[in-house]
Amino acid sequence: MIFDPFEEIRRIQERLNRLFEDFERVGPRTVRIEMPVDVIDEGDQIRIVADLPGFNKEDIEVWVEDGDLVIKAERKEEKEERERNYIKRERRYGRIYRRIALPADVDVENVRASYNNGVLEVTIPKTEKAKRKVVKIE
Repeated sequence: MIFDPFEEIRRIQERLNRLFEDFERVGPRTVRIEMPVDVIDEGDQIRIVADLPGFNKEDIEVWVEDGDLVIKAERKEEKEERERNYIKRERRYGRIYRRIALPADVDVENVRASYNNGVLEVTIPKTEKAKRKVVKIE
């Protein structure tokens, strides 16, 4: 594979465009929450671990698009307390969105995701081409 700097620049430009598009979609009352993510290369697969405390499994979407893994979580919460002399209503809204660039040689058809105790774990197998090959020195 020949390195093409213009192809890399194009990919960076596309990611920047998506970043600005995502920024425009966030309304003025939305609180941006950071999503800590670990990307671990385990040789035959890539494992991504993301902290999403307070979200339910149903609030989370994961997909692969344009060579990126996309994680989106959104929650809406309304709470109402009625007392004798007053009514208290609270509304909270939180959204997290993260794009993680993947190496070119991953098997996107066999991506697996699990969610347990606020931690999302995504496993992406590498193709044979992407796996490390040890060369024996003679």
